[in-house]
Amino acid sequence: SFIMEHDHLSYTEALRYLARKYHIDIKESETTPEDIQRHNEIESLGIVNEYASRYFIEMLHQSEKGKNIGLSYFKERGFRDDIIEKFQLGYSPEKSDEFSQTALKNGYKKEYLVKTGLTLENERGLYDRFHGRVMFPVHNLSGKVIAFGGRTLRTDKNVAKYLNSPESEIYHKSKVLYGIYFA
Repeated sequence: SFIMEHDHLSYTEALRYLARKYHIDIKESETTPEDIQRHNEIESLGIVNEYASRYFIEMLHQSEKGKNIGLSYFKERGFRDDIIEKFQLGYSPEKSDEFSQTALKNGYKKEYLVKTGLTLENERGLYDRFHGRVMFPVHNLSGKVIAFGGRTLRTDKNVAKYLNSPESEIYHKSKVLYGIYFA
């Protein structure tokens, strides 16, 4: 970072500079169409998760049910406003497809909504994995949202109390520790 800022170099230029300086050989390879496609998919999944995080935060603070149900739950549990904001906690509306339909209307592709695990699809259509839950985004080491955990506020024993995002191209449960970005 220092070299990039001091010498006005890009990341790859700074790497090459340091490698030359310390006599480290760098093996470079051509970017294949498959590499480009994989990179684009990873970017798209990240963009969808960032959108979802902003959406859940907005629902927590702007919607009536978000304030009455989600925010009151966090307050009852002793979460301060600064903690709610820092950890980007949110709320997913009760309606079973509200997030998915809003995301589609805003131009997000169904393919990436499903691949992130935010949206599920069956013979009846699309529905939100986390509907009616308070939301806990999972961040990677660089602070990007890569997954979610959701807690139901229902007392129904047939509903899982906690749901987590499934593993995806960007999220591997065994390699991520919740909150590590903030540590």
